[in-house]
Amino acid sequence: MADHVRDAIAELKPAGRVVDLFSGMGSVAESLQETASVVTNDAMSFTAALSRARFTGPDRETTSADVIERLKPVYEARLRELELLYSTELNSEVAALEGSRTDLLTYMGKAQHVGNSTARRRTARAAAESSGSDHYALASLYFSAGYLSLRQAVQLDAARAAIDADSHLEDRDWMLAAWIAAASVLVNAPGHTAQFLRPNSDSAHARIVRTWTRSIWDEFCLALDTVSQVGTKSWRRGNSVYVGDALDLVSGGELRDIGTVYADPPYTKDQYSRYYHLYETLYRYDYPDSSGAGRNRSDRFTTGFSLKSAVVASFHDLCRNVSRMRVPLVISYPSSGLLGDAGVTVVEIALQYFGNVQTRSYTANHSTMGASTGASKKSATENLYVCLV
Repeated sequence: MADHVRDAIAELKPAGRVVDLFSGMGSVAESLQETASVVTNDAMSFTAALSRARFTGPDRETTSADVIERLKPVYEARLRELELLYSTELNSEVAALEGSRTDLLTYMGKAQHVGNSTARRRTARAAAESSGSDHYALASLYFSAGYLSLRQAVQLDAARAAIDADSHLEDRDWMLAAWIAAASVLVNAPGHTAQFLRPNSDSAHARIVRTWTRSIWDEFCLALDTVSQVGTKSWRRGNSVYVGDALDLVSGGELRDIGTVYADPPYTKDQYSRYYHLYETLYRYDYPDSSGAGRNRSDRFTTGFSLKSAVVASFHDLCRNVSRMRVPLVISYPSSGLLGDAGVTVVEIALQYFGNVQTRSYTANHSTMGASTGASKKSATENLYVCLV
């Protein structure tokens, strides 16, 4: 859909920056690099690091090799500490990976983490308060033997220790974006992190063994090259990155030099923060309360767009506040969205605030977010609503 959105916005010839209110991983922002500067916003903090690394800043003068050379001493020092600390568990993990499917199931089932262990919660509280190297154990305490192997988790913690110790702050977003990208490549999950995969079949067992024996550090080194800057230095200079509720942003009066607002709000009852909590916790590295088999943080962001009782009011707030800015609003929303379940259409609401609403429809494949049964994607009619003042 990014190309369709880009084309619709380009036709408007925006007299200012384009605001992407639900920017996610930045596909629309990237598509606009030859159209207009952008303001990205998302409720998840980790996406802001990706946006800053890709869409802002001068051209990088540092090479990936320079970063690796700077980080490696601290990485290796913390890795040795963690390997010693978890030596018994690491040996058990090796045996489980080399054993049968039942062996791996048993290992995963018995693994302790902050979601099921009082002792691990105490350790996490101590790590959170520490100012020394033992602060860096979050991935090991929260996500090992589930979303990641313990071996990968200690590598992730050691790499974060090295990133946080690095004095080149101009490279921090780039390094953190690559660090998150490395985790995303190897995470043991079905396209999201609401839950992790278990070796309940021979194929799942083989997949987990194959994934868990790969190196986070190697993936991080590769990701430093793949997390590349987008567009020209001039385009990036005009971009801004926000983190927060989209409705707060459009009502807060902070936006300046805006030509068009684009909104791609959630369209199901699922709160999407649940699907990305692992990356948010890793990025924030804040040792949150954690619960359940999914090891979810307790303070996940929620949006009215995913509540049947609040979705209509949320669309009214969106349209009302953007119309007050006297700029066009482009909304992406499928015919099967939650708003329709509430008996209202986007057009009906938008026409209360805009003089003209044009509808364009496209066939799109929507992810089922790793559904356990059926296809991983389903066909849907995606609509673009171009709302003009």
